[in-house]
Amino acid sequence: MVEIIDVILPIFTLVIAALLTIPVFRLIRKSNYKTTLTLSWFIAVFAIAGATVANLALNYYSTPSPGIVSLGLSGTNSSIFSSAFLVDAISIYMAIIIVAISAVVLIYTVFAVGSNDRPSERYFAIMLMTTACLLGAVLAGDLLTLFIFWEAATAGAAFLMLYKKNAFSINATLKYLIMIIIASAFVVLGMSLVYGLTGTLNYLAVGQDLTTLSNSHLLIIAFIFIAAGYAIEAAIVPFHFWLPDAYTAAPAPSAAFLSALVDQGSYYILIRVLLYILLPSTLNWTIMLAVMAALTMIVGNLFALIQNDVKRLVAYICVADVGYNLVAISSVTSLGLIGNLYFFLIGGITTALAFMAVGIINSHGFKSLDDLSGLGKKMPLVCLALVMAGLSFAGVPPFGGFIGKYLVFTAAIEANLSWLAVIGVLTSVLQTAYLFRLIYVMYGKKSKDGTAVKESKRILIPIFILAGSLIILGLFPSIVLNLIHPVVHQLQSIIPNLPIV
Repeated sequence: MVEIIDVILPIFTLVIAALLTIPVFRLIRKSNYKTTLTLSWFIAVFAIAGATVANLALNYYSTPSPGIVSLGLSGTNSSIFSSAFLVDAISIYMAIIIVAISAVVLIYTVFAVGSNDRPSERYFAIMLMTTACLLGAVLAGDLLTLFIFWEAATAGAAFLMLYKKNAFSINATLKYLIMIIIASAFVVLGMSLVYGLTGTLNYLAVGQDLTTLSNSHLLIIAFIFIAAGYAIEAAIVPFHFWLPDAYTAAPAPSAAFLSALVDQGSYYILIRVLLYILLPSTLNWTIMLAVMAALTMIVGNLFALIQNDVKRLVAYICVADVGYNLVAISSVTSLGLIGNLYFFLIGGITTALAFMAVGIINSHGFKSLDDLSGLGKKMPLVCLALVMAGLSFAGVPPFGGFIGKYLVFTAAIEANLSWLAVIGVLTSVLQTAYLFRLIYVMYGKKSKDGTAVKESKRILIPIFILAGSLIILGLFPSIVLNLIHPVVHQLQSIIPNLPIV
């Protein structure tokens, strides 16, 4: 049986750890074993956070066929008009992903960011605080709680982008903040309309009101504002312009963290709003979302094709991945939901791996495609990791990206959106072409100079944890799919005509 303390504990653990990180770092700086102590601190933090999430999952699944648990701050099962937190299969799944990937990215960050750098303690603290806010967002049970946690997470994202404090990062962060402020205005307007019409912001209550109100047109308009706001934050074309600049300007650990967690969180919010509240039977949004998915896949891959800066190329791949996620949501089928949730994990791992590998390459002064000529012989391990990320992006077996795209495109065909699946396959072929160009440059061309490059073995540990995960999940997808199937069965109670696979 899940209690309110089980939900709050993972969030509280990371918040306390974030607050303690600054004084802990002051003590660590006085030691001769800075890196070891820093690493030990974060391993301990995520061991405790992981244990609290595991406790939440075990308590939730301790009952056979658990349903959607709505909890108020009083600690009891609340009425649907007053819940603050909501625990179900999808929120448990997302919480596990957030803690696991954040832990790997933080380990990479320990090696990438020097502990002697004075702002580093604040950088790590913000990463932990943002992780806590993301957990709060996926466990939220009403639109206001979701908004508070999500806006706090996006504020943390802005600080992570601004860490370098150069002209480019300041400009990119300002662009991001402007887009986020516009998005927040849309969401607040939509929430005020929802509350004025229903007297509640609870997911379940609003979902019921949408089906019972005699005139729900204004409520539908309110949710269009909410969905539009979160679409901006998810970087759906044509609202994607902030993402390439932001991820290119951000340090590699920030880009890895944001692409793997904040991006995936924005897709989760779209799923929660569109599939759990604003059902297609109430407002048929599937065609509109399918068109946006097609545009996002096309624009993301076409712009990636013409990039010379490797980090910016990966940033545009992130835009294209938004489109592939939207394909799954547009299908409104159980297979689409499975594909979408599987893509969450694989997309997060792949983008984090790519940015982490590119970060190491950039740290040695190699930034453009021309700079990478012959780099496969100079930095064989880092380049191998980047190749593995590229092959997963392109959907080449046996990497996890192949299973993800197979599920997503099959779901589109199942939902009579074959044209969208065709566009997805064609853009994936285009993606394969420019990623193989990257591989050719690294391995097929001669280096412009014979300077040797020494690879740090320690920083490769988190990188190859992610790289190994891509192969394991590609060969044994049931590891993740077994966690996803309960989500489909729960959604069946909300969308009665959703077929179970």
